[in-house]
Amino acid sequence: MKKIFEKVIIVSSLLGLVFFYGCSEDDVIEEVASSIDISLSATTSDGNSLVSGGNVTAADSFSIVISITAEAGFNTLNISGDVASSTINRNDLDIASGTTDAKVTLTVSASSSLGDGSIDFEAVDEEGNTATASFSFVVVSPAAKIQTAVMLYAPLGDSSSQTFYSIANNQTYSLGDVISTSDPVSASIDFGYYYGSTDNAALASPAEYTIYDLSAWGSQNATTLAVTTITSAEYLEMVTVSDIETALAGVDVNDANGDGVGDGTVTNLSANDILMFKTVDNVQGLIHVSAITGTDGSDGMIELEMKLAASE
Repeated sequence: MKKIFEKVIIVSSLLGLVFFYGCSEDDVIEEVASSIDISLSATTSDGNSLVSGGNVTAADSFSIVISITAEAGFNTLNISGDVASSTINRNDLDIASGTTDAKVTLTVSASSSLGDGSIDFEAVDEEGNTATASFSFVVVSPAAKIQTAVMLYAPLGDSSSQTFYSIANNQTYSLGDVISTSDPVSASIDFGYYYGSTDNAALASPAEYTIYDLSAWGSQNATTLAVTTITSAEYLEMVTVSDIETALAGVDVNDANGDGVGDGTVTNLSANDILMFKTVDNVQGLIHVSAITGTDGSDGMIELEMKLAASE
């Protein structure tokens, strides 16, 4: 009887151990962190969709919408990277504790420096759980402003030919247009065309223009003009403001005609010559001589195209 009792005790103990371990495993509950998600969408200043890694124009702006879903309630958004670091919390957004959805719009002004950039976002919920996302972009130069089919005509005795040009206005003027109005038109004129017996086809700033007497003009702008060694093929490849600025950096504006003298007159021009200009208002760019016809008579004309170191 004693042996049977001992066996019963042993079996009971073993069953107790099995029950203990079985209950212990069943009672262990893994703690699952509350979910938190962050998503990004972006648009350019003109309302077009912008994907991460896309191009943005220098000195332009774009907007990023940061959408956050936090099961435990949104608490904080941290922003860093190629922007001023900042922190936005739920009080800044005027939302209550426990709010699961939050949305923040960040407007970014692209720098004038070209190259890659990125912005990092970290969302934090009320339990300290985090989610991160990044948005990358490439700052590119804007397209250069182009002014085409500028036709200037050789000066005539009746002052009627459209001889002068204003870059800012993108408009041609005759001598009569300037002197017959009370408007200060002369202040906007940057150069004029003439065809001389030795200079042949030439452009000159009002300050150096000698074919007409411009003493009655209120202003005679001293525009800088210079020849370049840029080819027409190279000119055609230049499409951005950065392209034009780089090309201008290699031009010696103090040697306009290759004679060691800086001035506002370029002479003996031919089709496909590339010139540079700089106005008194510091507007710079390149001039392509598209065509020259005739000489100093009524059929004398030069056709120009300009690319400015400025965007539209």
